[in-house]
Amino acid sequence: MKKLAILFVVVGLALGLVLGWDTIRRAGADLLNLDHDDPDMPQFMRAGVTKERFMEMRAEGTAMKRGLHEGEDIDRQARPNAVGQMDAQEAARYELPASRDKTAILAAWSPIGPAPIPNAQVGVGPSTPASGRTLSIAIHPTNPDIVYVGTAQGGLYRSTNGGTTWVALMDNALSLAIGALALAPSNPEVLYVGTGESGFCADCFFGVGVYRIDNASTTATLSGPFNRDAGNADIFTGRGISEVIVHPTDANTIFVGSTRGRGGIGAQSNNVLPTLGVYRSTNAAGANPTFARFTELAGGGNLDIRDIAIDPTNANVLIANVTANGGGIYRTANALAADPAAVTFTQPEVWASTSTSELTAEFAAIHPAGDANATFYAAVGNLGGRVLRSTDGGVSFTQMIDNNFCTPQCFYDIAIAVDPTNVNTVYLGGSPQLAFGRSVNGGATFTNNNATAQGLHVDSHAIAVSPSNPSIVYFGSDGGIYRTNDASAASIAWIPLNNTTFSATQFMSIAVHPTDPNFTIGGTQDNGTNMFNAAGTWFRVDAGDGGFTLIDQNATGTTNVRQYHAYFTSGGSQVGYATRTSTAQVDGGWGVRGCFSSTSANGIACDATVLFYAPLEQGPGNPNTVYFGSDRLYRSADQGTSHTVVSQAPIVATGCGTTGTSPCAISAIGVSPQNDNIRIVGIRDGSIFGTTTGANPLVDLDPLGGVPPGYIARAAIDPKNPDRAYVTLANFGVNTVYRTNNLSAPQPTWTTVSNGLP
Repeated sequence: MKKLAILFVVVGLALGLVLGWDTIRRAGADLLNLDHDDPDMPQFMRAGVTKERFMEMRAEGTAMKRGLHEGEDIDRQARPNAVGQMDAQEAARYELPASRDKTAILAAWSPIGPAPIPNAQVGVGPSTPASGRTLSIAIHPTNPDIVYVGTAQGGLYRSTNGGTTWVALMDNALSLAIGALALAPSNPEVLYVGTGESGFCADCFFGVGVYRIDNASTTATLSGPFNRDAGNADIFTGRGISEVIVHPTDANTIFVGSTRGRGGIGAQSNNVLPTLGVYRSTNAAGANPTFARFTELAGGGNLDIRDIAIDPTNANVLIANVTANGGGIYRTANALAADPAAVTFTQPEVWASTSTSELTAEFAAIHPAGDANATFYAAVGNLGGRVLRSTDGGVSFTQMIDNNFCTPQCFYDIAIAVDPTNVNTVYLGGSPQLAFGRSVNGGATFTNNNATAQGLHVDSHAIAVSPSNPSIVYFGSDGGIYRTNDASAASIAWIPLNNTTFSATQFMSIAVHPTDPNFTIGGTQDNGTNMFNAAGTWFRVDAGDGGFTLIDQNATGTTNVRQYHAYFTSGGSQVGYATRTSTAQVDGGWGVRGCFSSTSANGIACDATVLFYAPLEQGPGNPNTVYFGSDRLYRSADQGTSHTVVSQAPIVATGCGTTGTSPCAISAIGVSPQNDNIRIVGIRDGSIFGTTTGANPLVDLDPLGGVPPGYIARAAIDPKNPDRAYVTLANFGVNTVYRTNNLSAPQPTWTTVSNGLP
């Protein structure tokens, strides 16, 4: 009977393609008239479901899959309009005349890596494979080889073989910044994923809320993002999720901490910013989770929550790190109160500071068998880096050590974990001087394993100990993901798990050879400047944070090619860039240009306001002219040997900095490929200056205010029309692309050309 029914449906579907959908409808009606008492009949038919009710159920199911829910107002034209717009755009692409540009637009994209960078920059030990910033780790409670890893902007990965291979789980999600991961202790097939970073760094991208993955170790069904309260207000988009904690016995109840979020090259906030805090959901495993905020925490303020933790056996006890309004550690003993507004807090640790580094803390929790209370460890940036411990469930904390483990980047380099079987074994990660340390006496002393580390990349972000085998520890840093199989060894051996199936490198820029598309260099976040060669392989060719990159467009071959790249910059000690002609796959050969070690050189001054990633651009000529921007514009016609200031110094004297009285740095440079005298610069405050004659000082190119205030991310001049220029903004909720067709006019006019962009 079952086989007959299946055959009937298949044949009906096939006939439907020829005879129309009415045939399928009639076939379904006939099928519903079969014997309902037949044991091979599907359950809903044996229950006597009528034809009409079946059609209703099918309509309800279809609506649910389309995101339509009873009682909700919907715009029934939204999808048709969107599909119509997409069809029109696709049709317009295909109707373009044959050209190289059309071919490029229609070409399929494929990743080229690096996967991984083969020669990581490490503090101590041999160079090992690296990837990119890794933020969060969750290990299966009974299988240490099943592990989930979240990256800064590379998404979420799962391994079921201890990191030998990885599978990406969220490449189609609305955010690839994975700030927090939590497996439900009562059901480790349920994984909660908090999007958005909480590290307070300039490139810590915000998220869209919390996702849930069911059947996490197998089919990995993704739901979300979930970001609504009971009133349907969005309470997470634009923020970073610092932590997700799941109730020890109830996968429906989760706690979520949120922090400020930034995005884009300008580290800008989203245009709509929900209230920060600790949120709780009691229906997190359902179809439409909602969240409620603990309004009594820290006086109910809109305050960053860097981390939260609970007593692993009593979810009523919760501690939170507040990094504003004086900061410190807060505690509640009624986190499960029916009314979130009734959840009350005390403050056992008060840190009177305004510095994010001083206020940041990360927690580890354990409830030892036989103890009345949980033990909490807190790695804190307060006073430069200390470890505190509470043995009374967070009521009070005692300093165990003041070792400055995270100085000078406590807002960023901070991680702590405790062995789930031994309350006195604690692991600590911080800045390069203590990338990973182990304590066997409850945090009183730490053994610095840097001296024996085997290629461990620094800038620590996450440490996770396997619950079922505490000898296995996973470690996440700016270099990717690592594992040790013997965390108790005197000399810990680290295994880099950055392989061909794991991609998390964050590129700041790329530059391409004029004739060989495989010859590419690009600057990356804390993984140096990397080169992709003609053979299709990657290699790191310089260290540090790689910034903007250039390749001289006069190159005729792939040897002795002039290359440029900027490092991270800081006014007063490092303002400049590097250049070389060697194309050998070795780390080195670069000569610096500018102010390094507080010594001005090559015509570049130290006493300038400059961005962390200072813009670097090239113009026409042989060799190409080179432009570098601090708060003034530099030009070199001799490959950086000498520079001339070709703007006011500074261009915008006030309006930036924490007090608004500092000069504003250049954020973008555009030079005409046809005429080196045509230049425009964008300023981080939204100003646009330039010249079409090579004159100095530069003039205001937007006196009419056609471009709204915002961080100017890029500036470009049309290669075929020197009177046409474009700028883009790195802001959210506004039109972001603008064009002028009269750049040489006394008052250029700018109009938005953002149609079709979200």
